[in-house]
Amino acid sequence: MRFFKAVNRYGYPHSIYAFRIIAHVFALAAMEMEVHALLRDIVNYNKEAKMDMYELFPSLLDSHEHARTSAVVISVLIKVFASNALLENAMDVFAQAKKIGSNQILGHLERDVAFSKANDIFEDMERNGESPTAVTYSTYIQGLCREGCVESALKLIRSLIHKNEPVNTYCYNAVIHGFCQKGEVHEALNVLEEMKNHGISEDVYTYSILIDVFCKKGDIDNGLRMIKEMELCNIKPSLVSYSSLLNGLCKSGLMDMSLNTFWDLGASGYNYDPLVCYILINGFCLQGDVDSAKTLLEKMMRNSLELDAFSFSRLIHGFCKLGMLDKALELLRTMLQIGLVPDILTWNVVVSGCCVKWQLEEALKLINEMKELGINPNSYTFSSIIDRVCKDKKPEKAWEIFPVMLKNNVLPSDVHYAILIDGFATQSNPKKAWILYTRMLKAGIKPSTVTCTIVMNIFCQRNKMAEAYSFFKEMTEQGLIPDTITYTSLIAGFSRTGDMKKAWAVFEEMLQSGCSPNVVTYTCLIDGFCKSQRMDMARALVDEMKRQNTTPDMVTYSVLIAGYQRLGEFDKAHDLFREMKKSGILPDDIIYRTLGAECW
Repeated sequence: MRFFKAVNRYGYPHSIYAFRIIAHVFALAAMEMEVHALLRDIVNYNKEAKMDMYELFPSLLDSHEHARTSAVVISVLIKVFASNALLENAMDVFAQAKKIGSNQILGHLERDVAFSKANDIFEDMERNGESPTAVTYSTYIQGLCREGCVESALKLIRSLIHKNEPVNTYCYNAVIHGFCQKGEVHEALNVLEEMKNHGISEDVYTYSILIDVFCKKGDIDNGLRMIKEMELCNIKPSLVSYSSLLNGLCKSGLMDMSLNTFWDLGASGYNYDPLVCYILINGFCLQGDVDSAKTLLEKMMRNSLELDAFSFSRLIHGFCKLGMLDKALELLRTMLQIGLVPDILTWNVVVSGCCVKWQLEEALKLINEMKELGINPNSYTFSSIIDRVCKDKKPEKAWEIFPVMLKNNVLPSDVHYAILIDGFATQSNPKKAWILYTRMLKAGIKPSTVTCTIVMNIFCQRNKMAEAYSFFKEMTEQGLIPDTITYTSLIAGFSRTGDMKKAWAVFEEMLQSGCSPNVVTYTCLIDGFCKSQRMDMARALVDEMKRQNTTPDMVTYSVLIAGYQRLGEFDKAHDLFREMKKSGILPDDIIYRTLGAECW
């Protein structure tokens, strides 16, 4: 039925809906000529009826789940508009497709162009009497798979097989890899069987693809099965195949099995590469067994195995994480002795490890060593030192690090100032903290939300809430976006000073900004309302917390219990105590003292 006849019989809305479905069915069946005929009919009707052509695109667009068919329909619609000299409408369709943000649809449109060019090349070859080789087809099939059109690639292979055209292992490998990339391992195995049935021999790469995907999924049994199948087919597994297997074994915690496999490889004549060594050392470190990792590393060195900086660095990271600084430093020295230079990340990890162990002189010594080896310390190198000195409650000493940074061509950043400002604030030296903040601004360093929150919190802790709120407004006007900690600090300050009206206003502002309150935010508000004897609001906030999947903690229950106790509502206090224990939160001594001896 022609479109104009359908409109006369069923009306325009029903007809466009039905024709849209038919167009997408044809598109799915790759019947582009039929799609073109349908859309030409629709466009001609709209043109004669002087209807708004700009409404056609949304009328014909299917859901994003059917991006492939939508792409065909959109592509054809553009061609129909262009052939009818409706170029503005053609451009509008492309613009609307882009506007809805469907990269998948646009990707298909671009892909169609690429595939049509490839098809043109095949047609040119046929016209010139040239026959495409297996290599030509495999290149095209790999391109299809790279673009995610694995099913189309498989259909092409089957078509080529049917026509007795040349197909090789690479064609099938591309499809097997494509299905594995999509997580459809079962389909990949079916393709492998199909490949064998057509008499095309699988190779080491075929199996390596499957071993890798099985081991990444944690399916070690099938990974091992693939290795055995290779051996039965007289295909020697490559070191890449075994690397995937070792990686899977290590991630599954099967370190004994991975270690035995590793040494068996050497006995079978495989030459280890640095990646295989790294996989095993990393595996032990992931299990927290750095001693075994170190023993393995030493054994590798005794056997003159090729090692790279990554193997050493991974182990150094492991030792530092466990607080075993002496062993980390020992390995660092070994690296340097055999001519391997650690990267900046490894140096920073060791410097940070020294700071954790309060060995600041050793940390500074390492920085000098780095420089001698031509490795320049960076911002992070000094951050860990400044942080440790501030935690040692010596911010004045941390301030002395700044000239050392400048000497090493490292400009102090917002992070360094934030650590130092916080250090002075913690030491109850707000004057020095403020001086540092103003000095930072004069140096042209833009403060972050974190830095401004630290400064604002200084006002809050001193109950100078007018100044704190003024500073908060100033930071938002400068384009900084407050986070949960910023809002919570302000709410805590207003709640502590009993200004619940202002605390609630900030809370509402927080919600409107899309920033999610946490348990501390709610607890500060609840505490403020409890102290203001507004238990109705406090309890309502607890209910809201639960609706938002924020679990009340021990502090939340403590302030609520204390609130009911102050009002003499002891039954409600005890009900909360029982609710708290039922939810698995263990009461502390403060709660027991608040409720009295009867709870013991």
